[in-house]
Amino acid sequence: MIKKLLILTLVAAALTSCTNQVYDLVIAEANVLDVQTGQAALQHVYVKDGKIAALSAADKRVSEKSALRMVEAKGQLLTPGLVDVHFHTSEILGEELSTDADSILRYRQKFAAAYLPYGVTTVRSGGDSEAYIPMLQAWQEPSPAYPDFIAVGAALVSTPRDPRPVYSGHVVVNNPEEAIAKIDQYHQLGFTNTKLYWRLREPEFKAALNRAKELGVQPFGHIDYKVLPLEEAVKAGLKNIEHAYTVGIAAIDSAKYEYINAWAFVDHYPKAIKNNAVDGSFFISRMELFNQLGPNHPRMLELIELLKAHEVSVTPTIHLFAQRFGLTYFTTPAKLAAYDYTEYLVEEERIRCRQGYFIMGQYIKQMHEAGVQLNLGTDWDDPGKAALSEMLELHEIGIPMPDVFRIATLNGAKAVGMADTIGTVEVGKRANLVLFSQSPLEKPENLLAPKVVIKDGVAVNR
Repeated sequence: MIKKLLILTLVAAALTSCTNQVYDLVIAEANVLDVQTGQAALQHVYVKDGKIAALSAADKRVSEKSALRMVEAKGQLLTPGLVDVHFHTSEILGEELSTDADSILRYRQKFAAAYLPYGVTTVRSGGDSEAYIPMLQAWQEPSPAYPDFIAVGAALVSTPRDPRPVYSGHVVVNNPEEAIAKIDQYHQLGFTNTKLYWRLREPEFKAALNRAKELGVQPFGHIDYKVLPLEEAVKAGLKNIEHAYTVGIAAIDSAKYEYINAWAFVDHYPKAIKNNAVDGSFFISRMELFNQLGPNHPRMLELIELLKAHEVSVTPTIHLFAQRFGLTYFTTPAKLAAYDYTEYLVEEERIRCRQGYFIMGQYIKQMHEAGVQLNLGTDWDDPGKAALSEMLELHEIGIPMPDVFRIATLNGAKAVGMADTIGTVEVGKRANLVLFSQSPLEKPENLLAPKVVIKDGVAVNR
């Protein structure tokens, strides 16, 4: 009898303690999306010290005294914060930056303004100039006022064998030893991810990849232009591939690849040729790549199976193409005529580019349906807006919106090695959350509706 009374007393004390807990924030009666199952349920979310401390059923009464701040969600959709796994500082800041303390702070404020209002709370760099390492390190300091930033240093490339310049966000490694040393240097600087670029040849690529894996650094690879076969990169252990179009390059034979970069313009886009140069050459040729492959190309299907078998994730980055052919809710100005200016296209040519885009989209959908992990990545200007556009485009190609949210949250968290702290609405995880005034599950365009963005338990735009 005494033992029973003691147990009852302890239970009562625990309940009293829970009831008397004062949280920093309570989000009352939110329709919380479980991105793992795709299901949403009405719950109260309790936040303490920047983390989700508890969840309870919405039929439980919540006292205003239990929280320093209360947000009445009234059934609005609550999701984890979005994760962009492919960003370059130049996309919002340009190429020539100062690294004095005042400038670093001002740049970070601009970085936050480009992302947080749109619900993106975690961002991974896709490679930035080594000149900006002081800034990259400073940006990695956590703060509720800014998105979490995951620096990678510069993207690794081998000594060039062609006349194209080495871009400012790249660094040359001349041999495997230099590749290993560069990974070691970045790891010592506190960078937890790295970027291996397409100009990195096999000896340097494998040396860098193996060293990154030894150190627990997450490697992403842009495997392109047939310098290193995609199959070799995957079999060597690369787990994250940037850009869905690169899978198409791996699938197409060399003769057709040469065709899309030269004679395809003569045959299908003659107005693009001016003084022996081609406007919009990159964007048009990537879409023509998929026109040449066509749907259900056997080699593409083989590569999708390869990605699935080796548990490789792919970051599609399709907004940057879709916007050039009138398929997105906003468009940024062209950066360089020879690269991405497509305004001159006549309707027939624009339709042909869209056709290639939709074929690429169907391959991305097939990747998703096959179980290949997709991640959200922008790689473009106006990145917060582009993140929402990317989500809309993923839905437009046939991926259900609950799955799109998993791609934009948990999948990205897994890819960057942070799934234990972000990516889902769970007790113990950081309170990086987005409360949508109108549910995108009911109407995808509601992604663009007003939203409350919460970073580390602080509402940053309420």
